[in-house]
Amino acid sequence: DKHSLNFTSIYAQNSRGKNSPKTEEVNDLMGVRYNSYWGWQNGKKRNSRDKDVEEPILMLSHYWKLNSKNTLNTNVAFQTGSIGNSRLDNQFANNPDPTYYKNLPSYYNNLGASDDEVDAARNFFINNSQIDWNAMYLANQNTVNGNSAYVLYQDRTDDTQISANSILTSDLSDNIILNAGVNFRKLRSHNYQLLTDLMGGQYFNDIDPFLVGDASQADLNNPVRQVGEGDQYGYNYKLYANVIDAFTQFKFNYRKFDFYLAQTFSRTEYQREGVYRNGIYANNSFGKGQKQIFENFGFKGGLTYKLTGNHLFSFNGAYITKAPNLRNTFSNARLNNNITPDLESENIISADASYILRLPKFKARVTGFMSRIQNSTKISFYYAENVGDGTGDADAFVSEILTGVNKRNIGAELGLEYQITPTIKATAAASYGQYIYSNNPHVRLNDDEIAANGNSPVIDLGKSYLKNYRQPGMPQQAYSFGLEYRDPKFWWIGANVNYLDDNYLDVSSVLRTDNFTIDKSTGVSYVGANDETVRDLLKQEKFNSFMLVNLTGGKSWRISSKNRNTIGFFASVNNIFDVEYKTGGFEQSRKATFPDMVADIANGTRSFGPKYFYGYGRTYFVNLYINF
Repeated sequence: DKHSLNFTSIYAQNSRGKNSPKTEEVNDLMGVRYNSYWGWQNGKKRNSRDKDVEEPILMLSHYWKLNSKNTLNTNVAFQTGSIGNSRLDNQFANNPDPTYYKNLPSYYNNLGASDDEVDAARNFFINNSQIDWNAMYLANQNTVNGNSAYVLYQDRTDDTQISANSILTSDLSDNIILNAGVNFRKLRSHNYQLLTDLMGGQYFNDIDPFLVGDASQADLNNPVRQVGEGDQYGYNYKLYANVIDAFTQFKFNYRKFDFYLAQTFSRTEYQREGVYRNGIYANNSFGKGQKQIFENFGFKGGLTYKLTGNHLFSFNGAYITKAPNLRNTFSNARLNNNITPDLESENIISADASYILRLPKFKARVTGFMSRIQNSTKISFYYAENVGDGTGDADAFVSEILTGVNKRNIGAELGLEYQITPTIKATAAASYGQYIYSNNPHVRLNDDEIAANGNSPVIDLGKSYLKNYRQPGMPQQAYSFGLEYRDPKFWWIGANVNYLDDNYLDVSSVLRTDNFTIDKSTGVSYVGANDETVRDLLKQEKFNSFMLVNLTGGKSWRISSKNRNTIGFFASVNNIFDVEYKTGGFEQSRKATFPDMVADIANGTRSFGPKYFYGYGRTYFVNLYINF
């Protein structure tokens, strides 16, 4: 009567081929459905960029009814498994990507080649637009010593996580309820490159082909390694996280008012352990680095005023500090133990107010909201030109460290629901917001090649002028209208129309630093780099609005009147009219100075223009189920 146990186990294996982002040039040549990641091998399509996920979960839950006023729920979970993202690696061989910039007609056009040469490049790309697996196998068979020039590997993450929590619910009085809990999480994350296919070769050299001497070695503890299928290579490290947090929440319920007050405290510990002693960072890569500890707290509260049973007003507010995520704590975790400079906990302030209407056939809610996020951090990797050594002439593959990022989100939402008849229901929703960067954060670049020469790898570029640019990855206007019919004989069908607008391209931080406009060799602006020309070049791209129509439906049958066993199906068709639309994209950071970007644009087709992601066309989904 007082105790119950529940055991849950989930196992799901997932594998999918990824789709490549595309520049406008590639899109014009091949169409939005083109994917450069795959090619034909022995008559079958083979994708070089697969994502494989296999992370089973085991969870045990204990429910304890202490007495009529108090309950305790305790859960313990164990999760393990792996996530692998495959890709091609090559040494002293041509880039196998069909969309590599030297394979595209824009490259020849920007070099000033003749029209015939540009046309020849265009025709060659169109006729050789997929990965040539056979050519890579042939290249591996023809190497002098049997070493592979091309291999397939996985960026592998093997996680093991133990978590536990205990939550107390207590009726302190007729009007007051207490919720209190404590949570614990312990994570061990092993990250490495796993060689999965030598592609006809005999071995692969575990080196960085762009460096020489000790700096080229992935692991100085085991130098000059030759690796085979199933071996770890390249980078190899472990991340540890221990997080404990506790909270209390008091709920007060009265005839006219409901309100709550809550508080939380957390302690987070992060640490990196290098399995390899990297040749560039020989003294700062192997073994455990310094622990990073963050102590955070938060407060939130809310009030609901019941003017009548049909009209309610709701207010919520919160102030929370939040530890940075594990990945952003280390500026270049693959190679060293360095901590991200100026690393701080995020500060989050949020508030919202709502009016709620509840009538027998009509329900409505209108909400205004605001949130402010401060001290965010972002780490990204790319190849950039003219950023490296401070003299304006260095090209390098860098990790970009963006710190002190502030964001502001404000907006309003509306939701409506009307029961037209007992079987027909209409719904409508709208959201209008402004989600912007609200300051100019700090940009640093980490250049491993500088570190290989014995110098500090960090290049401080100062401020990135991101203030008032829109945050990417989400439409800032969204509207939806739907109709649903539910038949008493257990079948239903529904349709909705969705209109999305104000979705923006992810802008490059390095392009919005002084490095873009000022020639470091002279200390003055590049010729032509005035406010007007720079503003035109760096104007954030807004994607076109689009409308999607989706259809859903289902049916169920009772197969046993005694125990209520049922079978049924659920089906949906999304984007019925096969609308073509951009879901997101990002500016490439390669042309990191004003004259380089002007040269890239000069002939009309950019070699390093933004890359875009496109939404699926018409898609179908069917789910069959049985309940017993």
